[in-house]
Amino acid sequence: MATVKATPGLDDYMAALEGRLRETVASHPGTVADAGAQALAAGGKRLRPLLVFLSALDGADPIPVGVAVELVHMASLVHDDLIDRAALRRGRETAWRTHGSSGARGTGDYLFARAFSELAATGDAEGVQLLADAALALARGEALQHAQAHHPETTEEEYLGRCSLKTAELFRAACLLGSRDPALGRFGLALGIAFQITDDILDCTGSTIETGKLAGNDLREGTPTLPLLLAAREDAVVREALAGGPLDGALVRVAGTGALERAREVALEYAAEARSHLDGGGFRPELEALTHIVVERRN
Repeated sequence: MATVKATPGLDDYMAALEGRLRETVASHPGTVADAGAQALAAGGKRLRPLLVFLSALDGADPIPVGVAVELVHMASLVHDDLIDRAALRRGRETAWRTHGSSGARGTGDYLFARAFSELAATGDAEGVQLLADAALALARGEALQHAQAHHPETTEEEYLGRCSLKTAELFRAACLLGSRDPALGRFGLALGIAFQITDDILDCTGSTIETGKLAGNDLREGTPTLPLLLAAREDAVVREALAGGPLDGALVRVAGTGALERAREVALEYAAEARSHLDGGGFRPELEALTHIVVERRN
């Protein structure tokens, strides 16, 4: 991480980004702005605006683009928490928990609207279309996750397709919004899949203190993630739990199947694929460092 943090201009960018995020979320005072500010205050990795910065062309202003990408991500999390009835996000109560279903729904919609307002103000019609495509992918991915719930027979290919829609397409958009470089877009797509697989592993292994979320949420919700699918092939108890049966002891049994190690191997393969799309120019060493960070993280 030291390699990335030492990037020239990054500190100023991130400080300006946070200030602009606060201003944008507060621009229309009321319940949804308050709930949006609550979601913003919970923090986050700001990985997607970081990708915008590291991919940006010389002379381009990455701040409005970074703000727009992060607001789309925040909006999707607010809606995800509503759908999942999640109580915690990054160790704090979610908008759904504090403002109810209507409040959370309105907050997510508000954040989406503010995202596109920020990007539209730049006059970049192509950029707006890129982000719109990514937002559409998020919606399709969420619908696909709902359709796959409690289906332990979901294939690895179907799971990866969902990862691409729900996570990787926004990574891809962040890189393309900064650079318009198709190779960096492919980098972002592979990086996003590696990130999501790692997230799904952490859901099976991480503590609430480390991840800010309750462990085992995917199993409770019947979400067929890669580690759970691999474990379900080997263990009937895990398979029954993923299908909606009793959960007692199932999460502990996942580790005993070797599924976590096999899922990690797949994440590492996607991280390596991401590196293969880098050409060594610009901030490529920092982008390469991110491919290691996303699979080594603990939250």
